[in-house]
Amino acid sequence: MSHDPALRQPAPRLPLLAGVALLCCTSAAAQEGQGFAELRLAMSPGAEGELLQVVERTRPSFTADIAERLTLSTTIEAALVQGRDPSSEAERVLAGSDLGPVLARAGCSFPPYDNATLRVNRSADYLDVDRLFLDAYLPWADVRVGRQAVHWGSAQFFNPTDPFPQVLLAEPWRPRRGVNAARVTVPFGDVHDAKAIVATDDVFGSFRSAGRVKLNWLETDVAVNGNYRSDTNVGFVGLDVRGTLGVGYWLEGGVRLDSDPHEEFVVGVDYSFPLLERLVLVAQYYRNGSGATDPDDYRRGGPFGAIAPPTCEDPAVQALVGTRNADPFAQITAARDYLMLGAMLGATLDLTLNLFWLHNLNDGTGFVVPTVVYALLGWLDVSVSAQIPFVLWGRGGEFRPRDTDLAFAQVDPASGQTLRADFSGLLPAAVITLWTRASF
Repeated sequence: MSHDPALRQPAPRLPLLAGVALLCCTSAAAQEGQGFAELRLAMSPGAEGELLQVVERTRPSFTADIAERLTLSTTIEAALVQGRDPSSEAERVLAGSDLGPVLARAGCSFPPYDNATLRVNRSADYLDVDRLFLDAYLPWADVRVGRQAVHWGSAQFFNPTDPFPQVLLAEPWRPRRGVNAARVTVPFGDVHDAKAIVATDDVFGSFRSAGRVKLNWLETDVAVNGNYRSDTNVGFVGLDVRGTLGVGYWLEGGVRLDSDPHEEFVVGVDYSFPLLERLVLVAQYYRNGSGATDPDDYRRGGPFGAIAPPTCEDPAVQALVGTRNADPFAQITAARDYLMLGAMLGATLDLTLNLFWLHNLNDGTGFVVPTVVYALLGWLDVSVSAQIPFVLWGRGGEFRPRDTDLAFAQVDPASGQTLRADFSGLLPAAVITLWTRASF
């Protein structure tokens, strides 16, 4: 469960393309601009070190008609971060642990900042072209080529059929990450369509392909899906169904085809009540057949989790601290069975209250995410949200780790000694986030 902006994550940063896109939009005959500016404050009570993180972010979008049936769109994001820094906190813990002297002798270090106040080394650290795509509206199909957001699936937050899955439950402010892709949508009839997509990773080193055929029958959407990724040689085939039978319902899932084929599916219902503006209740079960039922068997990302580990000159020491998985669409859950409950209340036209509860049914841990959004003006929103972990039974696990889960121990191959580092102090009791967003 991460709340820090991933400004140190490997990501395509293309300021040159940003300039090209702006130039194209400026010179086009028809141009539209929109976007938002945001100030976000995140507090981590109960954690050691600095508790407050401040993020300033702006995300303008531009769309231009550059020819008949041809449209260019781009979204640029610029962000600066101050306050709590996960890498700095991890570095502090390591320096005071058994690993500190070993890492120092091995020439290990976290990448320094040229500008420590703003935490930047180059423009790519604060400027990103997250969308840059061309739409062609042909008589028989719609084609989109370029960096774009891709989201398939009918379920809430967990989408097994999505070739680029992202779980944004705990981060309601975060947009979907863009991918380099070519997508074709072919409609047939009034309510049916077929989609195909081919995409690459950020360095054009591997590809993913996906296809989806959707039919509508008796007001029910039924889609057959399949996708494949070349870097892991993993495929997926599945079904996505969404309809209404007194209550809204969805069933999304299939079989993940890897060295150990397993099922992955989501089933859920929702119902709307005429309370105030509207009240919607949601219940959903998610199952990942590759997940474990015992916390001791969970796949773990090493002592640093989502934080990039230090870089070491000694390969043996680098093996101790591990390397980071840079795949932004990697599986993030560890267990097999999850229950999600949600309530969304439109109290007034300007005030919205949401509450989502995600529960790991295997280890008894979970977290709740209450969110309040108030529209002060037609262009200004103020929101507050929290991530509050809990343990209903057991000794802890995925969402509320046990002390042993945060205590890293590794045998030094050179000395034979067991080296220990305790990261439990980095875990907050909750994360409370306040953000205000001005749209333009």
